[in-house]
Amino acid sequence: MRSPSRGPLVALFLYAAAALAGTGPMAPVDPLTDWKDRRDRSKDAPLSEFRLISYFFARGTLTNQVADPIGLRGVSLGPIGMSGGSTTLISADKPSYFVETRWIPVIEYAPLFVDNYAVLRAQFEIDFMWGRGSNVTQQNEGGAFNVDQVNLQTKNLNVALYPTRNPAQLGIFIGAQSVYDSVFDPTRTPVNDLVKTGYKLMYLASDAVGLSAYFGWKGLGKVQFLPLFSGQPDRAMADSRLKFAFLATADYSYELLPGTLLGLSAWYLRDDTKGTGDLFNGLVVPGPSSLPLPAYTGAARFNIDNAFGGVAWFGFNFQHNLSFNTGPFAASGFAMVNAGRYVTGNPTSRLNSIIDILGLGLNAEAVYNWGRTTNDVVSLEGLYTTGDENLGDGRYTGAFTMNQYGLPGAVWFNHKMMLLFPMTQTVSNYTGAVTDISNQGYGVTAGILSGSWDVVPHKLNLKLAAGAAMSNVDPPGETAGVTPGRFMGLEVNAEVKWHIRYLMTVGLHGGYMFKGSFYDGNPRVAANPWAAFTTFTWYGF
Repeated sequence: MRSPSRGPLVALFLYAAAALAGTGPMAPVDPLTDWKDRRDRSKDAPLSEFRLISYFFARGTLTNQVADPIGLRGVSLGPIGMSGGSTTLISADKPSYFVETRWIPVIEYAPLFVDNYAVLRAQFEIDFMWGRGSNVTQQNEGGAFNVDQVNLQTKNLNVALYPTRNPAQLGIFIGAQSVYDSVFDPTRTPVNDLVKTGYKLMYLASDAVGLSAYFGWKGLGKVQFLPLFSGQPDRAMADSRLKFAFLATADYSYELLPGTLLGLSAWYLRDDTKGTGDLFNGLVVPGPSSLPLPAYTGAARFNIDNAFGGVAWFGFNFQHNLSFNTGPFAASGFAMVNAGRYVTGNPTSRLNSIIDILGLGLNAEAVYNWGRTTNDVVSLEGLYTTGDENLGDGRYTGAFTMNQYGLPGAVWFNHKMMLLFPMTQTVSNYTGAVTDISNQGYGVTAGILSGSWDVVPHKLNLKLAAGAAMSNVDPPGETAGVTPGRFMGLEVNAEVKWHIRYLMTVGLHGGYMFKGSFYDGNPRVAANPWAAFTTFTWYGF
């Protein structure tokens, strides 16, 4: 079982290797450059055919968000106050505290005899919470006394082919790989670019097995074919053939001006498994037929069983000067429409026989680089997704993300919040007011204002942020005679990061959320949510 934060981090590891080879963009003032200038490199050994890229991360948390990590082996996911899932509640007087650790190694093998035509990449992950699990074989465990734990999760294992020997022109990936809703190759792109471009990981961010091709011909392009799940829906009728859910994507971005890209996307998901896929050891079924999955991911729960059908996405996205190479102003955003239909495969079902889907997501962000470094910025971002007033009928009018198929399958990483939206830097705990942009199907309107300052350039950074969100439809039901409203809450937070050495950072983070009327009458939200975190991060290559 892997948590949501690990995927985009890999891009930064691989970017570090790309920067070493001279293929990645460099900041205007780079501490690594000074380090190289001061060190005599003439006697260094030639680059090895094997390369190790390492990521180590630890986080300590003190919070009144009380989640139950036992059911998912140390992992807690899901929206605040929602029943089921990891049962995230807000305690008035009993805070929770824990420490968690992650190590991710990436091994690259590029033998000299392939002459830059191919690279083998293998990536693994070890996660554990301190004090949980020992002397067993199980993922997300191994932090208790004795340790003695086999906890090695396969993340990626693929071969990258470069027919022109230039990855910027064409790269073909075969096998298990990181997949995002950005057009950029994750093995050559810094993580900050991945989370700010395309659809900002709000619709797709995970790992999958399949075929992908990234190309740079008159712009940037990406095509993918990903088998998501398989099942045997007709086995009872003596048909033991596997049926699949697959996702096919096509994305293209055209560089209108240096640093200014306009992108278009067309994706299609087809699911013929009729709810027989296996997401977590048979405990969770993926897709619209799933009852437990929405409680863990925050996606909408549909009133249909044994569903088969498909969904299509059509999107437009843009980005301008995100690296501040042509001026102090930057901007990005997208518009995404999802449409489709699912039909029940159970002729005797008393639930809906058909679910028609049509939803919209909009996002825009403006950034101003006011200071000496690219970390001296102020930003304003807005998000809007349509909602559904009646999730029990045969029509769904909200956003549809890959959180309907993954645990999770999409995460929003650059929101700068800690409670309103989940804290980005995490290992096994990803909880917040809104964990999927559909907001459990009710839709969301959110605004976030953030400012940061490199008090000591490239050494000490301070960030302050505030954000608010509301549901776009009235949440259903009445609890204890109280009818909930639409306002979800207002969050304020602050963080300080000290860069001890290049790619080694220590951070202090804290956030407080003033809960809104959305939680009126909810006994699981007894107080305003708050949290404090300390983090240690070290990238190595």
